[in-house]
Amino acid sequence: AEIMGESVKQLTDAVTDEDLVRDVEMIASADADIRNVTRVRARQVGSSALVDVEVTAPPDFSASAMRAIEERVRVRILSDVSGVLDVEVRVTGDNVVFCPLLSAIEDSDVDHQMSATEVEYAAREILEADSEVKSVEGVTVHYQDTVLIRVDANICVSSNATVSEANSVAARLRKNLLGSDSNIDSANIFLDLNTPIIQQKKVLSP
Repeated sequence: AEIMGESVKQLTDAVTDEDLVRDVEMIASADADIRNVTRVRARQVGSSALVDVEVTAPPDFSASAMRAIEERVRVRILSDVSGVLDVEVRVTGDNVVFCPLLSAIEDSDVDHQMSATEVEYAAREILEADSEVKSVEGVTVHYQDTVLIRVDANICVSSNATVSEANSVAARLRKNLLGSDSNIDSANIFLDLNTPIIQQKKVLSP
């Protein structure tokens, strides 16, 4: 009866390893894209634990960026916290719907992945360094299959630039982004020519 009682106790939320929870919180909060760790729960299953983590990220992150955060944090917890059998990570933010991972990927790829915040910062630096760019209106980071990075950037160029000149600038910027150390796999540059004649934004796609 005592053995049965202990087994039942281990399968409930009543048994929580405080050190394990603290380690999980520390790893999750260390990710540059995570604002807060809102909840960590651990259920004992024999000598291991099933961990459930809820975190928040900036609300303007894309859904694919949210999924990439979930997978990245999951891999790091499994890798760095002993005694964890499995982890479920959920990221919440405005206009984000939780759904399963798009596909399975190598843990090593996720573990070394740059955060969306780091990618955005690096992309802005590259774009703003170009003398033909008047301003960077926005940079959005997307993830395909949680690991391939796509950057969409909205920029303003000189009002004196022709469409041909503006597209040349966009081509150069896209080349600079893809050639950087930011692990960017594809990029779209949206041009605001800021002229009365051309009202439509032009886009240079991969």
